[in-house]
Amino acid sequence: MQPRELNIQTPHLTFAALEWGDSQGHPVIALHGWLDNVASFTPIAPKLEGIRVIAVDQAGHGLSEHRPEWFSYDVWHYVEDLVYIAEALQLDRFGLLGHSMGGVVSTMAAGSVLKEQVTGLVAIDGLFPWPRKAEDAPNALRDYINQRRTPANQLPVTRYRSRQQAVRARAISQFKVSRESSELLVERSLRQVGDDWLWTSDPRLKLGSPTRFTLEQTLAFPQQITCPAHMIHVDQGSINDAIQQYSDRLPNIQFHPMSGNHHLHMDDQVDAIAGIVNSVFGNGL
Repeated sequence: MQPRELNIQTPHLTFAALEWGDSQGHPVIALHGWLDNVASFTPIAPKLEGIRVIAVDQAGHGLSEHRPEWFSYDVWHYVEDLVYIAEALQLDRFGLLGHSMGGVVSTMAAGSVLKEQVTGLVAIDGLFPWPRKAEDAPNALRDYINQRRTPANQLPVTRYRSRQQAVRARAISQFKVSRESSELLVERSLRQVGDDWLWTSDPRLKLGSPTRFTLEQTLAFPQQITCPAHMIHVDQGSINDAIQQYSDRLPNIQFHPMSGNHHLHMDDQVDAIAGIVNSVFGNGL
């Protein structure tokens, strides 16, 4: 199944996207994780039935526009982006499928501004924004302002001597993926400049956030979701530990622990996750 390339014009930015499936199927907006792109959904999209998947390169990622230099990449701005994306696509009712940061953005939207429009949520290894201790806020703000003093065009940029070097680096990065998945992600996020190969992503994506939510604020987003909501997560590690700690406070979320690595939907559990997505969205609106 070959995807269709889309450009989604919103009042602030133009977003690149890929669309799979029946154009009359249940619309589902898919949001990738931090420093990934829409190719994250390439392995799973052909396995989804009766679903119109619209996977969007989030701001500063893939082939989408970067935010203006004075505008931050804090997570709530991604939620605002999603509102405008849905409006541009003229979607009144739609599902959300999110991986990692995309799962966080989807949860925040489904529990707040898009609560009445979201028909269902499937979040993969990411559900709520990570909280910050109140006493850490002053240092976080100090670090953020100091980071912002460096002009965007002077931030460190990773350079590769070949495309294959970038593929190898992505495969063994913090969130490891298979060589095949790395090829997919790199294909959409790498450009050649002279003799070097550079990521298309905005270097400012790696800057810290000046503020985060408290634990109670963080949990309020998934707690206020009213649509069918599922979270698929790796059965060991920090995310699993958080789920074990707070799942009793989230009775409206159905949890699915699975073995594998962070990119479950690309490498380890593609068929199993496709089955859950189909069960949530496959019956239409």
